[in-house]
Amino acid sequence: MFFEPALSINGKRSCASCHRPDKAFTDHRITSRALRFTANVGRNAPTLLNAAGQRRYFHDGRATTMSEVIRQVISSPVEMGSSYALITARLNQSSLYCHWFDQALHAPIGEATINAALTAYVESLRSRDAPYDVARRRGRSLPAAAQAGQQLFSLARLGCAGCHAGSSFRDGQRHEVRPGEWVKTPTLRNVAVTPPYGADGQAATLAQAIRSPFHQLQLTHPLQPQQEAQLIAFLQALTDTTSTEHRSPLTLPDLPDLPDRRVGGLY
Repeated sequence: MFFEPALSINGKRSCASCHRPDKAFTDHRITSRALRFTANVGRNAPTLLNAAGQRRYFHDGRATTMSEVIRQVISSPVEMGSSYALITARLNQSSLYCHWFDQALHAPIGEATINAALTAYVESLRSRDAPYDVARRRGRSLPAAAQAGQQLFSLARLGCAGCHAGSSFRDGQRHEVRPGEWVKTPTLRNVAVTPPYGADGQAATLAQAIRSPFHQLQLTHPLQPQQEAQLIAFLQALTDTTSTEHRSPLTLPDLPDLPDRRVGGLY
């Protein structure tokens, strides 16, 4: 379902259009491409790795459940532009989809089961095998630069750990990044492979993200170049390279209305 273009009104876009497995479930664009090919949505695509179980979703935190996220994306005129009625009618053309829904969810295809199937897939996208995790499990230290960066990260005067807290390195809260603009704290897991950064995607590198006005305001003293490099080394140690092992399916069930659709969509 995640790679199924039948979810979009034109049969050319899927969830994987903006959340690609080979890009750590982002798209590496400043802002994601919109339903109208020549336009973009207003925000950068966040990673879906370790996304499940949050208190808030979307950059502005407007959704509180994954089902709300799916519902809003499907109906959004700039993303999928679709409806559950259309999707249900399309998928019901496939005896294989009907069998899968009955087998996995013991219910027919519909809004609730579509949401449940997609939610289950997102919940499976766990990524907890970064060098940081391996070092903790084995009782070892990170390499010297990353270890120094971790110590800097934990300092109260830097404020990093205050917002990027816990095992997912996020606090579930929104923060005022600019006057009147409140943004949910993103996870720092896999941050080294999910550029560009910020809700608007304006920071191309981790160094630029650290130097952003919002982050600079959190500091009581500016970072020295060596400290910035150490902090980046720690952030890189939060990257789980096994996340690249996720793959899209090779084929999709036949649908008479969309016989030539591609796995993951055209764009």
